[in-house]
Amino acid sequence: MFFRSPLTGNHCVVAALCGFFCALVGHAAFAVALTGRDVAVKVDEADACTSSDMAIVMVIQRGGQTLERIMSVRKKKFTDMEKQRIRFLEPPDVRDTAYLTWSYKDFKKDDDMWVYLPAQSLTRRISGGGKKGAFMRGDYANEDMSRREVDEDAYTMLTDEKLAGVDCHVIEARPVFPDKTNYSKRVIWVRKDFWLPTKIDYYDQNETLMKELVFGGFKEIQGIWTATRQRMKTVDGDSETTLELRQVVYDAPVADDIFSSQDLKR
Repeated sequence: MFFRSPLTGNHCVVAALCGFFCALVGHAAFAVALTGRDVAVKVDEADACTSSDMAIVMVIQRGGQTLERIMSVRKKKFTDMEKQRIRFLEPPDVRDTAYLTWSYKDFKKDDDMWVYLPAQSLTRRISGGGKKGAFMRGDYANEDMSRREVDEDAYTMLTDEKLAGVDCHVIEARPVFPDKTNYSKRVIWVRKDFWLPTKIDYYDQNETLMKELVFGGFKEIQGIWTATRQRMKTVDGDSETTLELRQVVYDAPVADDIFSSQDLKR
């Protein structure tokens, strides 16, 4: 959900002048040859932690009304998938509502998603069109809350731009399986300094701009660059949803057994 990147800063000292120029030529060649998929891989590799434990505040603004929700988000990487559990803590009307997602590395395999509804004491699977539905009545869709593998999209490199004074690569991502998503494409601005997205435009199946996601509050936390705020706005509506990261521990000890659908009731 929140984008993060390790801070890497190892520099080679090149003693010979010839070697120095060769290094420059090699770097320039790489820059020219950079593809949209290369950028997507860089973003994917930026998520270097094996697990995380987060406290997030979700604020939904719609029609002059504001809804605020507090949730706990725990994630862990496994050999063939990433698992994530979201549990709402406040306010009382949504307390203990929980979501579980298994995001498979095999992009041809559909991710699994469940929701636990405490008022009905019911755990149900979210599948098919349900993944395109709104997440907790906000501007994010259920599908936006799960990890997306690099090869779920085909990429086109667009013209680099500055966004808020920051140099960015711009890529277009089109889904390999368009019937499984709300979006015909996403246009993504990726910071060149630490390879995190700073903005994503989402287009509907008619190629019309549908939603805008903007990231901010970039901080280095435990040596990992992190976007601590993100805001999703529906373009043709009067609503927007903000997620603010209040606390995070990377590589936290997260037990495997919390990521089962049976555990959502606990």
